[in-house]
Amino acid sequence: MGLSEASGPRDTQALLATTEAMELRRRDYRVERPVLDQEKLEELGHWGLASGAPQWRTWFQCSHARARALLLQHLPVLAWLPQYPVRDWLLGDLLSGLSVAIMQLPQGLAYALLAGLPPVFGLYSSFYPVFIYFLFGTSRHISVVLEVCQKLPQAVAGTVVTAVVAGVVLVLVKLLNGKLQRRLPLPIPGELLTLIGATVISYGVDLKHRFRVDVVGNIPAGLVPPVAPNLQLFVKLVGNAFTIAVVGFAIAISLGKIFGLRHGYRVDSNQELVALGLSNLIGGIFQCFPVSCSMSRSLVQESTGGNTQVAGAVSSLFILIIIVKLGELFQDLPKAVLAATIIVNLKGMLLQFTDIRSLWTANRVDLLIWLVTFVATILLNLDLGLAVAVVFSLLLVVVRTQLPHYSVLGQVPDTDIYRDVAEYSEAREVPGVKVFRSSATVYFANAELYSDALKQRCGVDVDQLISQKKKLLRKQELKLKQLQKKLKKQGPAAKGTSVSTNVNTGDGDIESKAKQVSTENELEDTAANDQEEAKAPDASTLRALGLPQPDFHSLVLDLGALSFVDTVCLKSLKNIFRDFREIEVEVYMAACHTPVVTQLEAGHFFDASITKQHLFASVHDAVIFVLQQPRANPASPVLVTKL
Repeated sequence: MGLSEASGPRDTQALLATTEAMELRRRDYRVERPVLDQEKLEELGHWGLASGAPQWRTWFQCSHARARALLLQHLPVLAWLPQYPVRDWLLGDLLSGLSVAIMQLPQGLAYALLAGLPPVFGLYSSFYPVFIYFLFGTSRHISVVLEVCQKLPQAVAGTVVTAVVAGVVLVLVKLLNGKLQRRLPLPIPGELLTLIGATVISYGVDLKHRFRVDVVGNIPAGLVPPVAPNLQLFVKLVGNAFTIAVVGFAIAISLGKIFGLRHGYRVDSNQELVALGLSNLIGGIFQCFPVSCSMSRSLVQESTGGNTQVAGAVSSLFILIIIVKLGELFQDLPKAVLAATIIVNLKGMLLQFTDIRSLWTANRVDLLIWLVTFVATILLNLDLGLAVAVVFSLLLVVVRTQLPHYSVLGQVPDTDIYRDVAEYSEAREVPGVKVFRSSATVYFANAELYSDALKQRCGVDVDQLISQKKKLLRKQELKLKQLQKKLKKQGPAAKGTSVSTNVNTGDGDIESKAKQVSTENELEDTAANDQEEAKAPDASTLRALGLPQPDFHSLVLDLGALSFVDTVCLKSLKNIFRDFREIEVEVYMAACHTPVVTQLEAGHFFDASITKQHLFASVHDAVIFVLQQPRANPASPVLVTKL
């Protein structure tokens, strides 16, 4: 009994808690506040421009903390190396660095031969720039080396067999790593074992002479002293150097961002540019080729367990040892094995062709950019293809801002939410109020399209109505002038006739005089009436002129999508106010961001006719304000939604 009595209150409390939670979920969302236009919002929120010293002043401030921050910013190795987890990452970086170094060795030699230079300069390009990037770079996985387009090798049977065997071994090792990933503490270094095994087999079987398999060959030993650049070549090389710099940086930052997103760290674009610039600057002093990011070796560095640029430092130091002492050990390494290693590690990049299917369903504009970039790079070479892709992407941005989604908004019942009436069947337009929204910002390229779409969606031919109104007003004014002119001409004659008839006393003369006086009075009354009608405030209304009236009296522009305004946008908004006021529709704006309001003020948009009282914090504030305004002859009863 005691246990049952004790459990009873607990059950009751749990039931009450559940009931309260359900009641909270069912509870309506209620907010009580006044209608806020921009003036009231600024007063309520104590709005003011952010104060503070200009940013350029901080550039010249000097302190110990600032000096340390600048040093860590521009020399990132000092920030991450003291926190390097040796036990977790060192072994993976060592294996990754060795694998990349063994790839760099023959590829550097081959690239130097393709450039018509001694092979040893390819090794220099694999040492100095990589080590400089280790100090200044922010990406942990990209491998900085020379990138030169390779010529297709001649189809020698021994070379093909060697490449196929090496490729199969590498694929099997990768599949084994995938299956045993949870059981192995580190992935099996397939590239390293394959290259070492291929070198031993090539030396023992003599693949070069027996099967005509091309090998790396002799590697000279030693370093060369630094040499100052030849300034006479600057004018001749500056154009090509600029192209190489742009393409190289684009490739490096693209791969760096990919690896950064994949492994959850940030790549600093500015620091990457500094790192690549210093790598090429210092490398040029030591007679190195221009360097950038190698896609194949970056993938090898990632797939072999590389975690940081320590792998790059290890590979560069390994190349240094080879340059100085151990170059002869790899002179029998078959180049076909290196080609197989590159192809196998490019599998992930080749699989990007499968993105076409996903892009077709997700975003066809991105698919179009992908296809244009691919075709332009294949047909026009890398630098021109990249330039075409960038220009095409910028043009698409302009085109997409010219084709936004325009919509007329309606109120979702019993809420302060407004949605497109074409998409939400329950959304209803507020009687007498038209709410218009664009999904893109308004600027010089689409301002006219915005105005045209607004007038079209409102269901009123605003320009034609204004033209008809002006035409009727001109006719009315011309008629008034003609009557005044006729009165001036007939007035003296009528007065002269009345004087002459006063002399005669016959009945006929008296009747003629009465007619003359009556005609004069009619002309004067007609002219006076026309003048009064022209001066009356209702004489120029659409109803007085016999023109059709819009079925709404207020227009609310939802400007929440605006991120900035330019002078063309300001003029377009002013013209919208002017045109709709001509057809007796008052215009209001809503949901402007603070930077946009600041730009409106700077552009002198607000004046006596357009004040901040025409700008509201939200669309619902504007609608409530409009509905609270008295109307002389409302066409239909207006319902005010209470929230």
